[in-house]
Amino acid sequence: MNRREFVRLSALVGGGLIAAEWLFDTQIASAATEVYKSSKGTLKLKLIADEQLIKYGKSKRWAMTYNGVFPAPTLRAKPGDTIQITLVNKLNQPTNLHTHGLHTSPSGNGDNPLLMIAPGETFEYSIKIPLTQKSGTFWYHPHHHELSAGQVASGLAGALIIEDTLDALGVLSSATERVLVLADPRIGTTSAVAKTSQMDRMHGRSGPNTLVNGELLPTIKAEGENAEHWRLINSSVSLYQTISVPGAQMWQIASDSSRLPTITKINSITLTPGQRTELLVTAPQKGGYNLQNGYQAIAKVEFSSKSNAVSPVSLLPFSKISKVDGKRTIVIKGSGMGMMGGMGHEMAFTFDGKAFDPKRVDQNVKFGTTEEWTISNPSSMDHPFHLHAWPFQVVDDGHGNYLQGWHDTVNLPSGKSVKIRIPFVDIKGTTVYHCHILDHEDAGMMGIIKVS
Repeated sequence: MNRREFVRLSALVGGGLIAAEWLFDTQIASAATEVYKSSKGTLKLKLIADEQLIKYGKSKRWAMTYNGVFPAPTLRAKPGDTIQITLVNKLNQPTNLHTHGLHTSPSGNGDNPLLMIAPGETFEYSIKIPLTQKSGTFWYHPHHHELSAGQVASGLAGALIIEDTLDALGVLSSATERVLVLADPRIGTTSAVAKTSQMDRMHGRSGPNTLVNGELLPTIKAEGENAEHWRLINSSVSLYQTISVPGAQMWQIASDSSRLPTITKINSITLTPGQRTELLVTAPQKGGYNLQNGYQAIAKVEFSSKSNAVSPVSLLPFSKISKVDGKRTIVIKGSGMGMMGGMGHEMAFTFDGKAFDPKRVDQNVKFGTTEEWTISNPSSMDHPFHLHAWPFQVVDDGHGNYLQGWHDTVNLPSGKSVKIRIPFVDIKGTTVYHCHILDHEDAGMMGIIKVS
C-alpha cells in the first residue's frame, strides 16, 4: 500500500468517526461562487472568513469559507493591476492571506505570510501585480503558520486568474473556459471534522473523495464543437491529483506559474498539492467521458458533439536560464519513526534540520542575481516544494528532465534531488519557502528567505 492509498483509507475511516460529533450550530450559506474582475487597474472586494454550513448534494456540510461559499469568489486581474482586499476575520483563530504563485511584493500589507489577523480583526491588503507577471491560473488561501492546513482543508481557497494578450488567441478565446478547484475535505456537520491526529501531521490530512468545485461527481456539459478550456487548481492539503479523461484528448497549455511555449498533447498530468495547470480537452465523438484522479472518476463530462481539432500553436516564448550567479543546497531532514502501511516512516520533516523560526532568516539572497538551488530529498516520501514571490525554472525534476514553463511549486521525489534556477528580480523582501503538504509546513517544514 503506497502513501496515497494509505491516507485515503485513513480519511475514510477517520472522517466517518469524527463527523458524528456535534459541537455547535452554524448558519446555512449559499454554495454559489461569485466572480470579481478588475476595472481601471483595480480589483477591490471584501472577504469574510467565517464558519458556515454549505450545500453538499442534498444535505449540508461544515466548512470554513470566504463569503460563505466554496470555492471562494474567483478573482480576475491583469498585469499592472492592484488587488485591494478587505479581509474580515470572523474565525475563532488567527488567519491571513496568500496569493499563491503571484510574482508580487511580500512586504507590508502585500502578500505577506508573516502577518497575523487576529479573531475579530479586519485588515486591508494592497497587492500590486507587476507588469512582468505572467498570465495563468493562480489561487489564494490562508498562510498563518501552524493553522494553514486546517484552514485550507476546511475550505478557505479560491481561484485567482491573471489574463493578458495570450487569452485573446483564437485557440483560447474560442474555447469554453471552466475553473475547476479540486479539494478533498472531510465531510460532517460540525467543526469536529477539522480535528487531526498524529497520523495527519505525519502524512498530511486527506478526505474520502476529491470534490470538483465542492461537488461530488458533478456533470460537466460540454455544448457545441468548441474545445473545453479547464483551469485546474489542486487545493488539497496533501493529496496528489493525477488527472486524465480516458477516451478524450488533452492538451496542456500551462505549467503552474505560466503558459507553456507550445500547446502539448498529453495523456495525464499529476498535480501536487498547490499546483495548477490549464488544459484544452476535446472529444473525438459525442458522448460521456470521465474526468479522473487516477482510476477514480471525480466528474462526468458530456460532450454534445465531436469537438473541433486543436492544433499545436506557440504561446509564451521560453528561454532556458544558462547562467547563474551562485548555488546553494537545501536538504530535507526527517526525524523520529512512525508506521505507514506497515513500513517505517519519519514522524517530522525540516529543511536542513532546522524547524521554522519566524525570527531567523535561512537564506539571504542578493537582489538582481540568479541562483541555482539543489533541493535534496533523502526522506521516505515525496514533498511538494513551494517558493513565494519569485517563479523559477526546473532544471532537473529529479529524473533528468528540464521542465517547460515557469513554476512556483515542484515535486521533490523521495530519494532524489531537484535543481531549480531562480531570477531574484523585480521585487525585494522577506518571505518563505516550504513544503506544500501543509501539515508539514505547520509542523515546521518552512524557511525564511530575504532578498535585498
